[in-house]
Amino acid sequence: MEFNEREPIYLQIIDDFKQKFANGTYQPGQEIPSRRDLAAQLRVNPNTVQRAYREMEEMNLIKTLRGQGSFLTDDASVARTIREEMVNRLVSDFVRKMSALGRSAADILSDLKLYLDSKGSDPVDHD
Repeated sequence: MEFNEREPIYLQIIDDFKQKFANGTYQPGQEIPSRRDLAAQLRVNPNTVQRAYREMEEMNLIKTLRGQGSFLTDDASVARTIREEMVNRLVSDFVRKMSALGRSAADILSDLKLYLDSKGSDPVDHD
């Protein structure tokens, strides 16, 4: 994981867990690394990971069972909610940036359709 300097590391750790949970890389109920193991793996202060885990527990993304470890929630509605939040944030950022370029809602829809049509079945630009 590569960290950027624009936001706190613990938030980036949370976002990484959310993304991997939402896209199916991490499965509901899956055990996750201990706080110490993840801190060593990411080369960050254990307190940073502790804060990320505490926040994820508060949002019901993970649960910690004494003596057994920490696990992703097995509540499918949490995954759906996280996925929806991530999609909404990305769409909002995209629309805001396109609007800053002077594009109307109709222009944005047209631009997006044109882009997707030109990419066929693989809309991801692999450049």
